[in-house]
Amino acid sequence: MTLPSDTRREFLNQSAAFLFILLCLALGLSHWAGLTPLSQIHWTMRDVLIGLIAAGVMILVFSRFTSVRNQAERILGPALASCRWDDLLILAALVGLIEELLFRGVLEPWAARIHPVLAFCGVNLLFGLLHAVSVWYAVVATILGGFLSLLAHGPGDFNLLRPIIAHAVYDYIGFLWLASEYRGANS
Repeated sequence: MTLPSDTRREFLNQSAAFLFILLCLALGLSHWAGLTPLSQIHWTMRDVLIGLIAAGVMILVFSRFTSVRNQAERILGPALASCRWDDLLILAALVGLIEELLFRGVLEPWAARIHPVLAFCGVNLLFGLLHAVSVWYAVVATILGGFLSLLAHGPGDFNLLRPIIAHAVYDYIGFLWLASEYRGANS
């Protein structure tokens, strides 16, 4: 089954515009707050592996929430199914990088200057609300956001590479899964 290329183009353009806004927000806030989130990305094989294992755990969690997955498929399935695998790979990589820079690299450390626990809770609640394709998806996203925050803080020194990889790989597998499910149900 193929969907019109207009659906693909519109979805990718809207996603790019939204991600550009998030990137500008992350860069602007980081400059204003005196933070350097890009300097918090440290490339080590250990942290790459931790990010990959964490993505597997996140996919396992997502697979257990059938109603949430079905809602996501219903809402995102048509747009994701209109995309090619490489569209989804680039989109997932950008989402993982930009959202982690904003949430774990800027907002959480900035808010932690006031109160670390409230920063953790508030930023991940905001993360969940940003992903609110449904109430239950927002709850799951809030929990996964908390997991991504914990991942940034350890094991070892703070490193944004772990949540970036986990988030990007989780999104990519999730995008492929939802697109495949949608295509299968509508072929």
